[in-house]
Amino acid sequence: MNKYLLLGVLLFIISTLYAQQGPDKTCAIVQDYSAVFTQTDLNNGTFNVTKVITILNKQGEYYAHFSTYGDKFRELKNFSGVIKNASGAVIKKIGKKDLTISSLSEHQSTDDYSIYYECKQPNYPYTVEYNYQEKWKNGILSYPAFAPMPGSMISVEKAKYVIELPTEMKLRYDSNFECSIRDEIAGNKHIYTFSTEKLKAIDREPLAPVFREICPRVLIAPSDFCYDSHCGNMADWKSYGDWVYNLLEGKDNLPIDFTNKLEELTKEAKSDKEKTAILYKYLQNNYRYVSIQLGIGGYQPIDATTVVKNNFGDCKGLTNLMKAMLKAIGIPSNYCVISMDEPNLLPDFPNFNQANHVILLVPIQNDSIWLECTSQTLPFGYIHDNIAGHNALIISDEGGKMCRLPEYQDLQNKKESILEINISEDGGTKGKMVLTEHLHQYGDNVYRMTSKDREKELEYINTNISMPKIQISQIQVSENRSALPSCTLTANFEASDFTNKTGTRIFAPICPLKKGNYNIFTSTSRTQDIEIGDGYSETDIITFTIPESYTTESLPKDLSIQTPFGTLTTKSVVDGNKVVYTQNIDISSGRYNKNQYKEIKTFFTEINSAVKRKLVLKKL
Repeated sequence: MNKYLLLGVLLFIISTLYAQQGPDKTCAIVQDYSAVFTQTDLNNGTFNVTKVITILNKQGEYYAHFSTYGDKFRELKNFSGVIKNASGAVIKKIGKKDLTISSLSEHQSTDDYSIYYECKQPNYPYTVEYNYQEKWKNGILSYPAFAPMPGSMISVEKAKYVIELPTEMKLRYDSNFECSIRDEIAGNKHIYTFSTEKLKAIDREPLAPVFREICPRVLIAPSDFCYDSHCGNMADWKSYGDWVYNLLEGKDNLPIDFTNKLEELTKEAKSDKEKTAILYKYLQNNYRYVSIQLGIGGYQPIDATTVVKNNFGDCKGLTNLMKAMLKAIGIPSNYCVISMDEPNLLPDFPNFNQANHVILLVPIQNDSIWLECTSQTLPFGYIHDNIAGHNALIISDEGGKMCRLPEYQDLQNKKESILEINISEDGGTKGKMVLTEHLHQYGDNVYRMTSKDREKELEYINTNISMPKIQISQIQVSENRSALPSCTLTANFEASDFTNKTGTRIFAPICPLKKGNYNIFTSTSRTQDIEIGDGYSETDIITFTIPESYTTESLPKDLSIQTPFGTLTTKSVVDGNKVVYTQNIDISSGRYNKNQYKEIKTFFTEINSAVKRKLVLKKL
């Protein structure tokens, strides 16, 4: 009972201290994280983990859950857990029978399965402890990262991670924080120890760098490895590329009748670029994406002939098929590994934890083309938002070579909104809208704009137009499917409650367009740098036609605000019975020092205020 009493007192003190900091600071505490990975050879190992976490409030509940996964390379052998209340008494024991094992996703063909336990307790604080062992087999590409802080708003008291290898084996690691790292030989074991303590919780802040960057972590990988009987070396990205290149060998053969079909399709084309465009369109029209992660299939594409037969494949299979199709008509191309999450692959730490996608490079002279082979709708040559500006590893017979994809200028990612609003004597309105999206704005919205589903079209309009009780008619859409694509939607509208008529005056919002949330910065201080990943430009031209019996009493004043983060300019012009309001909002991508927080907060506040201003009309 003494240990329960001691733990109870400790939990009370901790919860009181953290409650004083407020709910935005800490919602859970990792009391202890202890892990040991023991590798016996290139193919086999065991991973033993003890994890003790105190949950302080409802926000921390997520961290009480247990999750892992299994496949032909990884198996959960042992598992147990206990939940303790604020007094330290055990209130529940958890066994392997309490775990939930998932089935396949309808969009995947995979031998992965998730293992999950959802822990919920009505009273806080409480502590959950998990002990488990995983068996790793059939190859090891990387070790679990040392990431003692599983998310934001959770602190760490102590954490330790030990990796034991045969003496002839070595590992590589990349750490983004100062932790204790020890490398020693003990008998026939090579032992690496990573440890840390007293890590403060990272608060959630808007426009912070992605958490995987600011979260303390050590990525760890072997130098030599095997995976499903395919062995290689990761000393550098070139060697990584050699391994991937070997996985591609013999996978690009096509049936002769299919090759003849491709030649027939492209026989009238006058250039390699035109031929590539024809085959890309053929790929999009005839093959669909299905995620396939069976064994080595997580890294090796299904052969092109099988994809042709089945009419589906994953990013690897479809990219390899496109590569094979181009090869069949004499056009070389390169299979490329990329991440859709992280723009930058670590230059000095090749690893399998970063890249999660595959695309194709067609290196036509002076006009290299990047192809996203999983999409059935993207225009030929358009580099979508999830890969533009990212590092990619080009795979060839010379191994892997790093390069960076092109990216668009912020001002190219633009949105143009034109509204014509006719205000009647009784304050009712009707008019016309023309909304155009370019590049990444296009990529985010084109599926709704061109869906020909009225509900999706109305959903797009309602996310852009701020008018109550709006009625939409005569929707028309046109799409520019060039390498710099755009899409335009036009429609007529009526809105009975758009204006507010009071006595002899009519009040109308000067900008009846829904803008982004520019009121996101609410705190007085800042911990992390501010990161704007995608810059953009918005141009709005709003023309009001006012009743002849009214005159303009008040207009929003013109603004011209220039900052390192972007610009805001507005202008109001009266021309007879028309008021033309023009507004430009340009947001610049980049990472800005946390010391600039007050400036960027002020700029965003000014935008937020500007778009809420009113046009005031007075009866003559």
